[in-house]
Amino acid sequence: MMHRTALPSPPVAKRVQTRREHHGDVFVDPYEWLRDKDSPEVIAYLEAENDYTERTTAHLEPLRQKIFHEIKARTKETDLSVPTRRGNWWYYARTFEGKQYGVHCRCPVTDPDDWNPPEFDERTEIPGEQLLLDENVEADGHDFFALGAASVSLDDNLLAYSVDVVGDERYTLRFKDLRTGEQYPDEIAGIGAGVTWAADNAHCLLHHRGRGLASGHSVAIPTRVRRIVGAGLPRSR
Repeated sequence: MMHRTALPSPPVAKRVQTRREHHGDVFVDPYEWLRDKDSPEVIAYLEAENDYTERTTAHLEPLRQKIFHEIKARTKETDLSVPTRRGNWWYYARTFEGKQYGVHCRCPVTDPDDWNPPEFDERTEIPGEQLLLDENVEADGHDFFALGAASVSLDDNLLAYSVDVVGDERYTLRFKDLRTGEQYPDEIAGIGAGVTWAADNAHCLLHHRGRGLASGHSVAIPTRVRRIVGAGLPRSR
């Protein structure tokens, strides 16, 4: 364990008085400058904070590993969620041992009158199972990955899903033809996480995260837009 006298000195953020006024209320923030995530000075300060944390908590690494493996031992890595029915399909997600992300699947309904979720064995093959989206494939080659939303058109033929591979919560919308497995090359970048299909199976509703300025910094502003999807995926606002 690191002795108290051996602790390194923590980095100290400089104070730059920044005045903001909204609706008659004045607020002075000495750390407003830290909002500029692209600033070399901000990045250097954050790296110093990370280095300080790693050095002062290095003695806890054995305990962290012990707790991690205890939790992992109690986690069922190969698992299957409770199926949810929509129309003629049961939708569910799978997880597999050793895989970091989930896999989204569906299988056909065998009895149209039975709405009770089927009890599947996560280790056996499910008749008619169709893989919709493998997050592990989408995440491959990226240091960060997050799935925002996955929406199937009402005619069951198209999948629209959003992914963030940077960590700035600006998602990219992608499309897949579930009849052929074809991944469309068309993408819509800079959107919010959510997306849903319109009832005509030809349009998607989403939030486009445009950029505005606040206190001299770039911010995301959600705006509702409508994008058309059809043969060749032409786009219109």
